[in-house]
Amino acid sequence: MVEPDERQPVSDSDQAMLERARARHGSVGAIVFSAMLGVDKVLGRKPKDEGAVVWEASGEPEDIDADGITIDVDDQTKVVSQLGTDKVARRVRKKRTAK
Repeated sequence: MVEPDERQPVSDSDQAMLERARARHGSVGAIVFSAMLGVDKVLGRKPKDEGAVVWEASGEPEDIDADGITIDVDDQTKVVSQLGTDKVARRVRKKRTAK
């Protein structure tokens, strides 16, 4: 049993999520969020810290719609996808219906 003096303060991110749950789902959403937060703290799970993934590419990206794309799978296999010269990009239009 947790004594009143041993309570852990709510972090800013937890407080923000609680306010968002209250705003979106009312009091019931805040109660459910608080219960789930309590279960998570009782189980003692630590959130995984994942670093940001940054990829750098040399040069400008290619226009695969105009140039096609070529992928080397291995030494003997190559996949080539090219847009045909007779094909034109299609424009999709939705029909409006009167109600």
